[in-house]
Amino acid sequence: MTKEMQWPGFRSPADKGGCAMVNFRWLGTAGCEISAKGKTILIDPYLSRPSKREIFLGSLTPREDVISRYAESLPAPCAAIIAGHTHFDHALDIPPMAEYCKGPVVGSKSLQTLMGFYGKRESVVVCEGNERIRLSDDMVVTMIPSRHGKVLMGKVPYPGEIRVSAQLPLKAKEYRLGGMFIPHLAVDGISIMHVGSANFIESALERTRCDVLLMCVPGWERVEEYTTSLLHLLKPSCIIPFHFDDFTLPVGDDGQVASFPFLKLKSFVARIRASAPRAVIRIPRPFENIELS
Repeated sequence: MTKEMQWPGFRSPADKGGCAMVNFRWLGTAGCEISAKGKTILIDPYLSRPSKREIFLGSLTPREDVISRYAESLPAPCAAIIAGHTHFDHALDIPPMAEYCKGPVVGSKSLQTLMGFYGKRESVVVCEGNERIRLSDDMVVTMIPSRHGKVLMGKVPYPGEIRVSAQLPLKAKEYRLGGMFIPHLAVDGISIMHVGSANFIESALERTRCDVLLMCVPGWERVEEYTTSLLHLLKPSCIIPFHFDDFTLPVGDDGQVASFPFLKLKSFVARIRASAPRAVIRIPRPFENIELS
């Protein structure tokens, strides 16, 4: 059952002006920026992109300079930050990014624990699944329960909750999965679903449809239904694959990113095109503006 919620700081905006369309930018990895009506929503904003050495041998620290430069480039004030789950490549940068957000941070109990390390526990709207949160008059997110893909030798990496007793800086393995969600964002008449890992719970998506489907690529071959049944259920008119970049390397000055070669991106695109032949498929570049309709 869907639970209707309204974050405590909600204000019905007096100004109905602003963007007349919905704009999307991929931030790399699973990070997304969605802007409309003078407001921006961020999902899994991950900008620091620590190196392989840091990930496997060290601890992870958000890069404040990178985050602040990005925050200055936002097309509109940040009205909310949403986390699909709390692995480091989704949640590392959310606490410092929240400094630039005028609204709530939406996610799991593990996200609340992470934010608590930064003294921001109270900013989190904690979800367990199926919460429908009204962020403004024309922006609503529903946190649909989901499953993580089997991307690490056929297993889900780092399951469980972030430990309350952990101390900053955390190692990569300490960014535990926590609750797993598919954020379903309704904004200015457009329905957008952010599938941040290649898996889903079919029963949780009954009678659900979307206009734009953001699809994580890693692990797609391990869950056959991901590129077949999911598309038949949701019937998207536009599909945007993402999370196919090597997130241990920086985004180039030209906006180019290295892709993980073993993901078989071309085969993935061919599979989803066969399952959703009428959908438009857009392969994004980081920070490229895409108008959604």
